Amino acid sequence: MDIVRWDMIMTPLGPFYAAVTALGVWRSELGRSIEPFLSGLEATEALRDPRALAPVMAWVAAYFAGERDAFPLALDLSDGTAFQQAVWRAVLAIPAGQVRTYGELARQLGRPGAARAVGAANARNPLPLIVPCHRLVGGDGSLRGYGSGNGLPTKRWLLAFEGAR
Repeated sequence: MDIVRWDMIMTPLGPFYAAVTALGVWRSELGRSIEPFLSGLEATEALRDPRALAPVMAWVAAYFAGERDAFPLALDLSDGTAFQQAVWRAVLAIPAGQVRTYGELARQLGRPGAARAVGAANARNPLPLIVPCHRLVGGDGSLRGYGSGNGLPTKRWLLAFEGAR
């Protein structure tokens, strides 16, 4: 892999880290320490580069200022399988303040029996917050796992912040 560039911004939920490749945003993490984030960068070289990450950090700042999905970001989803990438792209289309169930997303993808597979793909989302996997809920509307920040409390906070019911 080429050089990965990364940076950090503070948010109401703690630090937000992101890394980009030549293709776009490749990894992100919300509300955790830097060590796991940096150890997860599977690159031969990772450089802190605020200039390269300025558009990503502007997007994050806009999100927390209430300007959800203000502008698109180039994404590098190349580490996912074709199915995972399809799930992540479908999740990107869920508007802020709304939720979908894993089953609804599976049906939308033409795989009506694949709710668990959608959940598994969602659990491997490399771009929490940017690919808003917090907008997926269980079939009964309950909150299921969230792998970023403090888990379910972070998911609950994000949904409340977006005005989701």
